[in-house]
Amino acid sequence: MGTFCGSSFVPGFKNGEVKTVKTAGSKKGFLTRIGKFKQQYLMMSPTILMVILFGIYPLLYVLYYSFFKYDGFSPAIFVGFRNYIRLFQDETYWNSVINTIQMGVAIPLVQIPCSLLLAVLLNRKFKGQSLARAIIFVPNITSTAIMAIVFYFMFASYNGIVNGVLIKLGLIDTAIEWFGNGMMAKIVIVLFCTWSGVGFYMVLFLSALQSIPSDVYESAKVDGANSVQTFFKITIPMMGSMFQTITALCIMNALKLFDSVKALTNGGPGNSTEVMTMYIYRYFFETMGTSQQGYASAISILSTVLVMFITLVYIRATRKMNY
Repeated sequence: MGTFCGSSFVPGFKNGEVKTVKTAGSKKGFLTRIGKFKQQYLMMSPTILMVILFGIYPLLYVLYYSFFKYDGFSPAIFVGFRNYIRLFQDETYWNSVINTIQMGVAIPLVQIPCSLLLAVLLNRKFKGQSLARAIIFVPNITSTAIMAIVFYFMFASYNGIVNGVLIKLGLIDTAIEWFGNGMMAKIVIVLFCTWSGVGFYMVLFLSALQSIPSDVYESAKVDGANSVQTFFKITIPMMGSMFQTITALCIMNALKLFDSVKALTNGGPGNSTEVMTMYIYRYFFETMGTSQQGYASAISILSTVLVMFITLVYIRATRKMNY
């Protein structure tokens, strides 16, 4: 028996019965999709392998040794949660956490507005525009050690340029001990990080500014909007996604701050500028062979959890802003 489907007769079908006929074309399409998935995973496999080898495995390795007393050479001795109990009672560590959070707030608050201002100014055409952009970007490709030497001489207590200018302007009577006071040292670090990173974020802001259609600005001008209104009503909202990206990058860079602090203050005076990464470095490398590697591993794990928590809070906040 058979029935007609349109003008075609399909044998084996009873009247009124509907069946799906699998064709060679549908099977071929399914196989093509599987092949595409295989190709995508094949292309992603080097990245996945790198993440596993240099990201996940080291973290698990550190997590394992955080439960041991270990000096890097002798057999490890299991101590359970003793390293973590010690860590929660370590006032110096929590002071480094506070310093890290302070840097994570202060640096973006200074760095992002400066980067945006420079991007707006250098987005306009004028003679020497390319040269100005290159000069501002130079600190990004300069060694941190070299820049630290420059800043050290600039903020030196007795013969520093900054103190000399402030005294001549009558703003201060005596030289400021920039590296002898914890708060002053933090200000120097914030200025240093701003100067060294402002060029990179400026380039990102420039790319966002140049992606805004000129027709939008022309329409706003026709409607009578001035420069300030155009900036806050058009420019800022249309750079929203770039703002979020730059803010995230700036916060993450501030939270993993190490080389700038190490080169400028080495955590001093006292421990007033010591950040989490420096504390980890001190216990892991500067105490090699003294059974502190297990404790340093515990510091690393807890610091990673804190940074991940701050990152998740930022992501949730930005999502709510988008809604």
